[in-house]
Amino acid sequence: DRAHVSERQKRRRQENERADADLVWLMNQREGRRFVWRLLQSCHLYETSFAGTSATFFREGERNVGLQVLADIVRLCPELHARMAGESAARGAGSRNEKEI
Repeated sequence: DRAHVSERQKRRRQENERADADLVWLMNQREGRRFVWRLLQSCHLYETSFAGTSATFFREGERNVGLQVLADIVRLCPELHARMAGESAARGAGSRNEKEI
């Protein structure tokens, strides 16, 4: 029935819009950006997944999750991705400076 299909499509569109809004909200929070950065790191997004064993498949699965999250961020709020990366770099520089002292 067309009405039923249309209602499902409307509901799916609303769920997608809500998910997008949730991610933008999260990325607008300093704590949220830290969380997302840790998530992307745990997905080994910027590392090779090749292990020479079946572990490669597992790592590719992790990396795929990270790529999906990153794609959503770049689509919805690319300026916040750049901000998140800058904040991470600043944290990294701060921790290196602390180790030197």
